[in-house]
Amino acid sequence: MIRFVSTFLALVLPIPVFSGPAGGLRPDVIADLAPHPASSKSYNEFWTYQIQFTNGTQLQLNFSRINFDGFKDPVCGSDLAVMGFKGRNYFVAREYPLKNFVFDPVKARLSVHENIFFQGKPPAEHRLFFSTAKKNQTFLLDLNFTEMSAGAVWGDGIFNLRGGKAGLFFHIPKSKVRGRFAVNGDTLAVEGFAWLDHTYLTEFATKVMDVGYRYVLSAGRVEGGYFIQNKDGVSGYGIREENEHLTLLHPSDLKSIDRSSWGGYSMPKALGFSFTDASPTQISRKEDRQCISAFHELNWFEKKGAKFFLGGEIVGLRGLGQTQDSLPALLSFTLIRH
Repeated sequence: MIRFVSTFLALVLPIPVFSGPAGGLRPDVIADLAPHPASSKSYNEFWTYQIQFTNGTQLQLNFSRINFDGFKDPVCGSDLAVMGFKGRNYFVAREYPLKNFVFDPVKARLSVHENIFFQGKPPAEHRLFFSTAKKNQTFLLDLNFTEMSAGAVWGDGIFNLRGGKAGLFFHIPKSKVRGRFAVNGDTLAVEGFAWLDHTYLTEFATKVMDVGYRYVLSAGRVEGGYFIQNKDGVSGYGIREENEHLTLLHPSDLKSIDRSSWGGYSMPKALGFSFTDASPTQISRKEDRQCISAFHELNWFEKKGAKFFLGGEIVGLRGLGQTQDSLPALLSFTLIRH
């Protein structure tokens, strides 16, 4: 009888949608930067750099490993989005067998190819290297990081979402970068700003979210975060520098302020973030720079199969924004189209 009552209550009572980490912010450690245990057949993990050069070029670079729950073999890889390089945008993605995915905890080095890796534990040292050729185009990115802010994590960084778990870790909230960047052999000496965060999901993004909003301030105070929204609410968190210390931005509400088309999709013109125990932030879109489907390199038949298996399509939207106090922001949104 007790078991029956418990089962009945579990069916009729509301299921907790989001539950976040306990405690406050803490310094990140090598175990946060390292790959986390692949705890499901659909586990996927990303290390994501947001970069802005002083010449106006904006980059987003991902390292990834992805499991497909039997749809295809697990893979690792990297993708580079380039916006505003001499007035043009580019996107290149490379995919490799999972055996290529190697992490060395002593060197804090993660590689998916001998010419695609990062190395060094922030904030002491860090280098990012990406060199590849694909479809008659070549890309080179070689950056050294200096004056890095120390990373931070909220508790264990893990959220319980409906049907899965998510991890979120901030490794480089702010850094100066200097090095080389080239497209098709046109090489420039570059310098600018960079940010690194790290996320994982135990279920496909199409199962647990409608949209993910990432914003990063590229000048002024340290501030940024990643927030997952679906019909049940908002999860994720951010960090902000106040009185020379990082504080937690725990979201209590996220409002869409007006809407307009971006690449054929309806997206907010501005986002209003309300936080528990922190002043709100409003981020307005200022320049829409790139809109691209995760399936863009697949043929029609492959796209239909992938969308059917995953339960939707994943679209990346990247550009520039501005806070209510006129600080510049890098925007990276992930939209799920069912």
